[in-house]
Amino acid sequence: MDCLKTYTSSFSYFLVCFLVYVFNISNINAQQKDTSIHQLNEVTISENKQQMIESSKKITKFDSLTLTNYNTSTLADLLSNQSTIHINTYGNGNISTTSMRGGNANHTALLWNGLNIQNAMLGQADLSIIPVLFFNDVSIEYGGGSAMWGSGAIGGSIHLKNKLAFNQGFKTKLQVSKGSFGTIKLNSGILLSYNKIVSNTKLYINQSENNYAYKDTADKEYPNKTVKHANYTSKGLLEELSFLIHPNQKINIRAWYQNTNRHLPSYSSINNNKNQEDENLKLNADWNFTKRNLNSTIRLGYFNDKLNFSDSLKDIFSKSSVKTFITENDNIYQLKNHTLNFGINYTQYNSTLTEKEPSIYSNISANQSFQSTYHHLYKFSLFAAYKIICFNSKIHYNLSIRKEFTSQTYIPITGNTGIQYQLTKHLITKLNFNKSYRQPTLNDLYWNPGGNPNLKPEDGYEMEGGLEYRYTKNHFGLSMEATYFNRHTKNWIIWLPNKDNIWSPKNIAEVYSRGTETKTELSYLNENLLIKMILSTSYILSTYQKTNGENDNSVGRQLIFTPRYNGQASLLIKYKHFNFLFNSNYTGYRFTATDNSSWLNPYYISNFKCSYSYSINTVNTELFCNINNLFNKTYVIISNNPMPLRNYEIGISLTYQKTKKEKLPTN
Repeated sequence: MDCLKTYTSSFSYFLVCFLVYVFNISNINAQQKDTSIHQLNEVTISENKQQMIESSKKITKFDSLTLTNYNTSTLADLLSNQSTIHINTYGNGNISTTSMRGGNANHTALLWNGLNIQNAMLGQADLSIIPVLFFNDVSIEYGGGSAMWGSGAIGGSIHLKNKLAFNQGFKTKLQVSKGSFGTIKLNSGILLSYNKIVSNTKLYINQSENNYAYKDTADKEYPNKTVKHANYTSKGLLEELSFLIHPNQKINIRAWYQNTNRHLPSYSSINNNKNQEDENLKLNADWNFTKRNLNSTIRLGYFNDKLNFSDSLKDIFSKSSVKTFITENDNIYQLKNHTLNFGINYTQYNSTLTEKEPSIYSNISANQSFQSTYHHLYKFSLFAAYKIICFNSKIHYNLSIRKEFTSQTYIPITGNTGIQYQLTKHLITKLNFNKSYRQPTLNDLYWNPGGNPNLKPEDGYEMEGGLEYRYTKNHFGLSMEATYFNRHTKNWIIWLPNKDNIWSPKNIAEVYSRGTETKTELSYLNENLLIKMILSTSYILSTYQKTNGENDNSVGRQLIFTPRYNGQASLLIKYKHFNFLFNSNYTGYRFTATDNSSWLNPYYISNFKCSYSYSINTVNTELFCNINNLFNKTYVIISNNPMPLRNYEIGISLTYQKTKKEKLPTN
């Protein structure tokens, strides 16, 4: 109840302040009231920040059918099965992080409607607690993007948002599923879409005993085992409101609340009592003004991320909280073939870490047995971008630059420049250069003991080039894409023990990442049948070029838990009311020691999804079944964290939709 009260009061205050501010501005632009009855069209935007540079970079967007197939899954499942991004997962239902183009988890920026939602203490996001069902627009931007998105976008960025349309009527959905390991999932959504207002509400609750079976290959006598103390419960709510307050003005207000409580299993010890609770409240709003060639947006964001960890057997209790405040003004001006983007961003982080003091203080009263530390970080950024389309749209050139000031470290100027050239009717070539960075996290700077306030930001330089071939004829379509990238990252931050055996971060490494990525898609589409085959591959070498660590023999070696080879293949068949999806993933060797003396074996995992839908009047019913690890393979992604064998999920989805009838114009 306390969480709900906090959520309600925060959202109400945020909503009132934002509406008062924006409506005062809008009154300046709309002094005369229009009382006539007419249809207002949705405000359209011809360019956004991501489109400013996507012509020269590799961008992957998931279509609506793919997102529907993963409606009951997490973002980690979607990315691991439908992209070549390597996802490091610490067991089923446990923490999942990214490794893009040979980078660390904190080298991938996660953006929600243009605002970075990474945890400022950890510098990363847990993708295992982010539901796919909350979003209908998910895309991946590969390569450094700090000039547009700020700190952390060295390996790439993931973008989450919803596209809401006006005047669509009423739609509601209820979905229930049951799976292996005592897993039950329930989610629902309500969409109200009228001439001037859209309300989109989504909620879910998942719970699981998560007591899955696995094979311990190190135990020859009793290899068949079951995970214990791994149950979890996750629930969340997303509310989005969109107001068309004027033909050229729109307001969007969003609230996203999640709570995940999970026990963390130990695969090497019977006695275990670790527990982690993640509670996240994210508020986001923007006001968009479009007139003639100008599109101006003001964005506001407030994020409150809490993480509570406990291990009663070791007498460890830790509570952390990060409050993030973001204000951004983003402007896009278009004139014929020229587009100019410029703006400012202010971000403030306030963190609190409360930990139980050592047991020697156990005689002290309970109120005194915990100690808290507080830290703050402020960032102010100026950014600008320019794009030109010339020579009959054959050439797209873009240039972007960003200068950031912080209260802690010096940030150099970052930039991006790229060009796209239409070689032939079907063939496109791309070339892009960027300079990116990662600000040290609050834990890097201030962790007690061991934090290092003298850390420098990680600094990356990257070049990428690619070819795209697209061909369509009659019902057939073929697209092929190949990309090569080459990145040097300096001042790489690594945590190492010092002479007092206290772990502390240092800027001691230089990492060289390079590799190739390919994607081939073949499709056939007619009135009743869709067949789509996708094959994606990646080859990544990410090696230490220089380190200052003592007795370090990692130079020239592959980074740990970074596979060189990664491949993904999918076959989608949709015939009338039937839908089938077969997916296979191959992940190569991952080294577990910096000198590459130990490793994890490759694994090949297949999944199968099928569904059948039928409609009666305005109600659509869908029955679905998912089979994960179809061939019952034994594998691990992270050392000593086994993944489950074959498992199932079956469910039903009911959708009711009533399209809004358009009013006829009156004389």
